[in-house]
Amino acid sequence: MSGTRVEKTVLDNGLVVITERMDQVRSVSFGVFLKTGSRQESLARHGLTHFIEHAVFKGTHRGDRRRTAADIAAEADLLGGNLDAFTGREIVGFHNKVLDEHLTPAFELIADLVTAPEFDPVELEKERNVILEELKMVEDTPDDIIFDIFSEHLYPGDALGRSILGTRESIGGFSAEMAWPYYREIFAPNNLVLAAAGNLTHAQLVDLAAQHYGGLSRGSGLAELPTPPAVSSINLRHKDELEQSHLVIGVPCVSAVSPDRYICHLLSVILGGGMSSRLFQSVREDRGLVYTIYAAVNPFKDCGNLNIYAATSAERLTETIEATLEEVRRLKAAPVEAAELHRNKEQLKASLVLNLESTSSRMSSLAHLEMTFGRNMTTEEIIEAVEVVTVEDIHQMANEIFDSGQISVTVLGELDGFSLERADLEC
Repeated sequence: MSGTRVEKTVLDNGLVVITERMDQVRSVSFGVFLKTGSRQESLARHGLTHFIEHAVFKGTHRGDRRRTAADIAAEADLLGGNLDAFTGREIVGFHNKVLDEHLTPAFELIADLVTAPEFDPVELEKERNVILEELKMVEDTPDDIIFDIFSEHLYPGDALGRSILGTRESIGGFSAEMAWPYYREIFAPNNLVLAAAGNLTHAQLVDLAAQHYGGLSRGSGLAELPTPPAVSSINLRHKDELEQSHLVIGVPCVSAVSPDRYICHLLSVILGGGMSSRLFQSVREDRGLVYTIYAAVNPFKDCGNLNIYAATSAERLTETIEATLEEVRRLKAAPVEAAELHRNKEQLKASLVLNLESTSSRMSSLAHLEMTFGRNMTTEEIIEAVEVVTVEDIHQMANEIFDSGQISVTVLGELDGFSLERADLEC
């Protein structure tokens, strides 16, 4: 990308600072990212990572300076930025986008959240109730909760299969005494990546990082996690008062670092990545069975899954499953045409490039690439990797991952009279 430059520095305590200068903008997006997420939790700590992500916004305390939750909110609004945070299964992020002139105070605010939380018991109790309401909201959103149900049965007994939010029971047991040791364990500087993109200099970010994070002591490092085996299953979850039945069909696939990851992503795009995809054209346009249907890859560092989501009426559920599997069988039976592969390569390349045109997306990309590969990748490098995928690669991948014995299905809705057997999933 013209007018950009990526630089990387590692502080003595292990914190990584990676920046990209974008001369053509007046904004800066920056964030502090943990190289772990809910996947690191034991069963007793289920949901604690997300709880801590919320809790740091409830107040900070450094020396004689305190910020209340109201102070944090007021300061964030005064800076005019987009302060936010999130928790994933393999990442936690605290990030903001501000005018370049507000970088220093905005940076200091996030640094206080990350390095000097107060964990006041009264404030934590308030936030516990907020998270319990968030849990209810997700449970009331079937196209969200179905993926948690699917993951729970795909990786049973493993943190990768548990929801990020936790449960009512686990959230109810969290306290400051429980949060502190886990916070100190995962928020060590050698577990952090500081990424920034926009109108900045690398030296400026390194100086700010050294000032606010340089005094932190290196942690002992995170435990190496075993790769959970993927377990195929059929799960039918009855839920009253849903207008539609929600469906996920999934199979294990390659990891986020696999050399074949672009093959798998292209396969998902061909199958259900847009309006011209096979599933959209066949199941929605030709048969009129659904309004929403798509395929996506859900990759982790050591494993992954490709899943298909659809929502349909209860009486058309069986037909929707059969129509979906028919497209899978067709993909396995014969290689895609060169023109179809080319069209989907162009779609994937366009989404990759367009998604990297803002400072926020560039910042996020820098962080993810550093945490996944330990280095940056240029847009040209990624596009080249997409371009070399062949029709034979797609055909081979389809036949490798779409095995009837490996297919998992989760259905959520009013399921009176509906049944599904392994024999119905032949592909």
